[in-house]
Amino acid sequence: MKALFLTFFVFVSIIVKAQVNDSNRHSRNVSFTNKEFVSTLGGKPISYFLNHLGIDNNSKRFYQGEVSIHDNKTFRGIMDSLISSNSETKPFYFFIFNQIVDLAKGEQEEAVANMCKEFVEDYPCEFFNSFSQPELNINVVKWTNYIGISLKDRGNYVIFRTNVDSKFKTSCPDIQDLLKSFMSEVRMCLIR
Repeated sequence: MKALFLTFFVFVSIIVKAQVNDSNRHSRNVSFTNKEFVSTLGGKPISYFLNHLGIDNNSKRFYQGEVSIHDNKTFRGIMDSLISSNSETKPFYFFIFNQIVDLAKGEQEEAVANMCKEFVEDYPCEFFNSFSQPELNINVVKWTNYIGISLKDRGNYVIFRTNVDSKFKTSCPDIQDLLKSFMSEVRMCLIR
């Protein structure tokens, strides 16, 4: 009887410990899940994007707060899709990447910094025009800080500025003042 009681006690202890460990892991990741939800993006209802076949399920689950950015598959998928997505799905990927900019910590910050730089360099008009979209709350301080970290020094900044300026002048010269202000902030965030 003692052996049966001891076996039962050990079994229950293992189950309780496993549940505590699982709940601790969940509580650590909860702060790295999306908490911003919108009803529309780019003039389309959010359901349009959540039902879109061209948007991967992990990105949809991140938006819904079901997975953390610490899930590497989700994190990498969102990063890749931000640059490679088509104009139809880009508003969704930009929205969730913007949430990642706010959530990133530790080892993911370098990848986020590089992606911020790459996105602004490749799509400057889309980035700056997004400032006028009420559903997007862009943390400009983090974006400029990350881009400054990614560029590191004045030489890289000059190359970045030249690339962005060339696209800006031909595609969206009407928001030149916003670009100047943003670039000034990026320059102040350079490491060296």
